[in-house]
Amino acid sequence: MLNRRFLRIKVFQALYGVAHEEQVSLAISKKQLFSNLEKTYELYLFVLSFPSEFLHFLDLELEMQHAKYFPAEQLIQGLQAIKNNQVVQLLHTNQPFQDSLKNVKNRWQDVVEFSRKIYQEIRTQDFFKEYTSKSSHTFTEDKQFILTLFEYLFADSDNFNNYIEEVFYNWEDDQVIVLSTIQKMINACKSGQTQLITEPHKDEEEDLKFMRDLFELTIAHQQSFNELINSKTQNWEQDRIAMVDILLMRMALCELLYFPYIPVKVSINEYLELAKLYSTPNSHGFINGVLDKIQLQLKADQKINKQGRGLVE
Repeated sequence: MLNRRFLRIKVFQALYGVAHEEQVSLAISKKQLFSNLEKTYELYLFVLSFPSEFLHFLDLELEMQHAKYFPAEQLIQGLQAIKNNQVVQLLHTNQPFQDSLKNVKNRWQDVVEFSRKIYQEIRTQDFFKEYTSKSSHTFTEDKQFILTLFEYLFADSDNFNNYIEEVFYNWEDDQVIVLSTIQKMINACKSGQTQLITEPHKDEEEDLKFMRDLFELTIAHQQSFNELINSKTQNWEQDRIAMVDILLMRMALCELLYFPYIPVKVSINEYLELAKLYSTPNSHGFINGVLDKIQLQLKADQKINKQGRGLVE
C-alpha cells in the first residue's frame, strides 16, 4: 500500500510543518512522521469497511419493508441488490479483513443512522438508479458500482467527509492515497479470493529508511539546495516563489544527489506529480524548468552519481 509516492507525500507534509513552525523539534517531527504512517493505514481499513457496515442498515430496512402490508417492491429490489453485491459480501465475510479491522482503534458510531443519510444521498444518483434497476449483476458490475460509490463519497458527499474528518484528523491529508489504494484493491479483486488487503509495507525497513533519509537530508542540505534553486530563478522574486514549490524542489534535489539508486527522471517526474496535487496550476511547468536546468548543471559538474544497472550514464 505505502508506495514510494505516498512516502514522499508524508515526508513533504512533515517538511511543510517544519517550515511553518518558528520553533520545532526535528526529533519530534520525525517521530510524528512515522506515527502518521500507521494512522494512514488505519484510515484505509476503516473507510474500506464502510460497505460492510452499510449492511446493518440494509438488513433493518429490508426487514421493515417486508413487514409492510404493501411492500415497495422496487425499493426492496434496490436494497437487496446492494446487499447481494459480491464485493460487499466479500468484504463482510473475509476473515483476514475482519481480523485486520481489530487493529483499528476507531470504530463506526451510529452507523445505521449514518448509513441512512448516505442512502438518501446516493439513491438520487444516476449510478445508483442504473445499478438497482437490475435484480442481478456480474462481478464486474458489482465492482464498478462499489468503485463509483467510493468516488462519489470521497468527492461529493459532505456527510461522508464530515464524518470521517471527525474520526481521523489526517483525513484531508490522506484521502487521495486512501482512495487510490481502495480503487487499486477493488480493481484487482476476484470472485472468491481470500487475500483482499494490501500490507502497509512491502519492505518496512527499507521504507522507513527511505523516509528518514529523505527527511533528514533535505533539512541538512537545505542551504545548498536553496543556492541551486536561486541560481536558476534569478529573474524571480524569491519571496514570491511558493513554499510548496521550494520544498518539492529541495526534495527532488535531495534524491538527485543523495539517492544513488533512484533514476533522475523518476525523481523529477514524481515531484512534478506532487506539484499537481499540492501546488498551483502553473507550478508543474515552473518546477520542471528549474529542475531540468539544475540537473543539467549537476551532470556537467559530475555531481550526480547514480549506481546500479541502467542508472550509470
